[in-house]
Amino acid sequence: MRHSPRTVAAAAVFVVSALLLAGCTAAFAETAGTVAQRLQPRPVPSATATPIAIPTVEAASPASGSLSGGDTVTLTGSSLSQVTAVMFGEQAATDLTVVDENTITVVAPRHATYQSGSVAITAKSGEQTVPATGDLSYEYTAVSDVDRQMQYALAYWKDYNDDEWGNYNPLGGDCANFVSQTLAARGWEQTATWRNSAGSATSAWSFVPALDNWLQTVPDVTRLSSEQRDQVAVGDVAVFSWSGTGYRDHVMIVSDVIANDDGSIDIKLVGHNVDDDFRDLDETLTEEHPGGDVWFYSIP
Repeated sequence: MRHSPRTVAAAAVFVVSALLLAGCTAAFAETAGTVAQRLQPRPVPSATATPIAIPTVEAASPASGSLSGGDTVTLTGSSLSQVTAVMFGEQAATDLTVVDENTITVVAPRHATYQSGSVAITAKSGEQTVPATGDLSYEYTAVSDVDRQMQYALAYWKDYNDDEWGNYNPLGGDCANFVSQTLAARGWEQTATWRNSAGSATSAWSFVPALDNWLQTVPDVTRLSSEQRDQVAVGDVAVFSWSGTGYRDHVMIVSDVIANDDGSIDIKLVGHNVDDDFRDLDETLTEEHPGGDVWFYSIP
């Protein structure tokens, strides 16, 4: 049987259409299945990581201590092993020790200006402040002779106590007069050689060479060379020879001793002429008076 060209063409169209229709249907079915699979809820991974606990400080004990610092303070709370620093006001505590997760100890620093009063205690974890459940504070008080000496020195290094002790700047300088005042505040009793009565003072009280000579006679006071700075303490006396020849030009009181990580020691000084509260020893001898010398009197 012969088919006309029109019949053959129609059949071809039908076959092609059937194939195309079958292909679209298959593609649609596959796409629909894929979309359906994607819409299915995905399983939630199981939480296996342990959450990091937030450290909290609850209390600090004791709540008071010396103006000069050095007291051990215990902080209690939770997750305190994360604490990296503890601040007393603006001063950083030292010797931070983790006892356990709930307890750390630190050594209180000196008060910034050796004045009585309360400062906030703040624990740090890196740069973050550790939350506290209460108002943590530390009361600084004058409990030792050195405390009283430094409390006086930092109160009058700039505002002279002229009414009680006079001012010797018109006579050549007030540095020895001021150092003697701090020693009196420390509890030293005046003698016939070392005294000041209503602004009328002996040379051992008010004149650097005479004060240096007298300090060498005071029992239990030890003279230290500049190479013995590792034995120097707050409240000790520093005598200077600006020329390095041994002539005694100046005297101050040690106001801070800083042990650095590299093993070096920085010494700060308080005194009159130049009036300063934390004058740097090395800067004074290398920049202000190059070639100068210093020695100390260690006071028990």
